[in-house]
Amino acid sequence: MKVLASVCSIIFATCIAASLAETPYVPCDDGPTPQSLRVEGCNSSPCNLYRGTNLKAQWDFAANADAKTLKPRVKVTIWGSTINYPYPEQDACKSLTNGECPLNEGDEATYNLLMPISKVYPSLTLTIEFGLVDENKNVQVCFKVDGKVTDK
Repeated sequence: MKVLASVCSIIFATCIAASLAETPYVPCDDGPTPQSLRVEGCNSSPCNLYRGTNLKAQWDFAANADAKTLKPRVKVTIWGSTINYPYPEQDACKSLTNGECPLNEGDEATYNLLMPISKVYPSLTLTIEFGLVDENKNVQVCFKVDGKVTDK
């Protein structure tokens, strides 16, 4: 019985570790990178973006300047063209799960992303740039993730 309990504990710990695995990313040209990034179901590049679901991610960052407000900046690059993605929630302060606005320089915070992946998106590979920008246009955190839109 003790062996079974030990095996179950090891399997549980492995599952937890895998679900909390960091996701690879590329730095942006204009801003600090996150302290850590976790995209649900993605620990290698490209991340699968399943149509008809939500992309869920969290990243930890330290404010590089005082910020009263934060706004998400999302850009998508497909076939060499970059477009702004109309992210639905424009008040990023509402999506902080650790920390709150206003942020002081050096404050640590965690942002929780919930990005819809429409059923009508075609199957393709793309790069998504995520950033958080304050009221003074300071980029507080920014990174790029490669993704592949596909069916589950």
